Amino acid sequence: MFRLGLGRVWGRARPLIIVALPLLMLAVTLGLLAGAWRITRDNAAIRSLAGGNDVAVPRDAAPALLLARVQHLARRGAVEAIEPLIEALDRAGEVERAARARYALANAHLRQAFDLLERGDLDPAGPRITLARQEYRRALQGRPDFWDAKFNLDVASRLLRDFPDFDRKSGDELKAEPKKIWTDIPGQPRGQP
Repeated sequence: MFRLGLGRVWGRARPLIIVALPLLMLAVTLGLLAGAWRITRDNAAIRSLAGGNDVAVPRDAAPALLLARVQHLARRGAVEAIEPLIEALDRAGEVERAARARYALANAHLRQAFDLLERGDLDPAGPRITLARQEYRRALQGRPDFWDAKFNLDVASRLLRDFPDFDRKSGDELKAEPKKIWTDIPGQPRGQP
């Protein structure tokens, strides 16, 4: 009796399955082709950016394409255009790519600082170094094992030291407590090992 009921269900559903299955397979195939086309287009844009050609990238593009655009802009020194792309990576939850993008931005700031230092423009170089250090730190927050960011942060920190904030009463006279002087000197370790 169970076989008889199952046979009737199969008999009624068979024409529907025969019509629906090819349509479903066509829809899946079209979806896969659209995804493959999008990946091919993004890869071509990434290759173009890596080759030095400027390609406009929307903020809602694939994360790999956003990172390639950031790296291209960083090589060109266009640091102002990079921040919105990094924010888009942050919104997408791409921690690894956002850290690499911040590293590229920090390197661009540091290159600009080196250019300023080579020309003898010391005053505008300081803020660039500070921006580079901030971006290296932010990259390390997202990816603590990023050795290149650690190394470049050390280089940038050696260029411009963070000196302790002393209370200034007047003129060049600085007030510092004798017991704290050794912990505030740059380069000295703080705390216990």
